[in-house]
Amino acid sequence: MKITLKLKCLNNRRRYIAIEGNIGVGKTTLTQSLCKIFKGSILLEEFKDNKFLKEFYASGSYAFEMEMQFLLDRSIQINKFFSKDHAKIFSDFHIDKSLIFSKMNLNNTCLEIINQTHFNLFNHFPKPDLIIYLDGSLDSIMSNISKRNRAYEQKFSLEYLEKLSLNYNHWLESLEIPVFKINSNKLLFKGFDELKNIFSPILNA
Repeated sequence: MKITLKLKCLNNRRRYIAIEGNIGVGKTTLTQSLCKIFKGSILLEEFKDNKFLKEFYASGSYAFEMEMQFLLDRSIQINKFFSKDHAKIFSDFHIDKSLIFSKMNLNNTCLEIINQTHFNLFNHFPKPDLIIYLDGSLDSIMSNISKRNRAYEQKFSLEYLEKLSLNYNHWLESLEIPVFKINSNKLLFKGFDELKNIFSPILNA
């Protein structure tokens, strides 16, 4: 099994773990499994209420409005989540996610506004101290997207997903926290005991 671990600023135990990766790579499924195995609180991405999402993927319009809506919605969600104490957190997104997509979808002027808004909204919240990055092949990602059959996702091109993967990798290189990178295909059909054996060493490092 190919596993890559980038070690920076290691802490004794991971308390806030973000699972990240390309669209359709299996982030939510793994997050839910790890939350059950390691008894943590779960923080899942909420995107269905973004009224600009379907229009953007249908025509490419409303990119700025879509990204701004994501920022505002996530700030409300995260503010509510962190109003309570959590011993361990598993999330299927990192709060920088909007910046990765905005860099792809917006011009420099709009991107600067998004960056400033993101900083103002999220700078005071806790940040993940570990990222589990699911690195899947583009063919498997396209297959997963087709299987889950969200209408607006069927318009994703291979080129778009490839560009997104590159942007994720550039972002990962800029981070000052540990990144645990694993091929998502290696996790297929793994039971809880197998997943626990894979992830216990890094979560308890």
